[in-house]
Amino acid sequence: MLRTALVSLGLCTTFVAATAFADAAYTVKVEAPPVKKAEKAKARIHITPGSGYHMNKDYPTSVTVAPPAGVTLEKPKLTAKDAAKFEEAGADFEVVFTAADAGKKDFTGEIKFAVCSANSCDPKKEKLAFSVEVK
Repeated sequence: MLRTALVSLGLCTTFVAATAFADAAYTVKVEAPPVKKAEKAKARIHITPGSGYHMNKDYPTSVTVAPPAGVTLEKPKLTAKDAAKFEEAGADFEVVFTAADAGKKDFTGEIKFAVCSANSCDPKKEKLAFSVEVK
């Protein structure tokens, strides 16, 4: 089942984490704090398997992000090899970008991964959407 996640941030300066989507098998959170224009920044995507599940390290996991106008991505498609962390207990991806101008920037994309239990392995494919406030 596809679900769309939107993480909207105001002008706060604290690091904000919000649940993007989840079910009993996993939780995905996107951390997208406010950033400064023309400076390299990161949005972080965390995948945590639910109780009794683990990440399938052999599945071709990927995160694909489409930037809004005025934003440059360091790498638009990330795989397990690009992950900051990729283990059975979970995975963390860092989307590195630079925004040329200020304002709210809406990113879209897709995330593919698989979580397994003792009885099954479940591939997941989710739409991804998050916003970053650029100052």
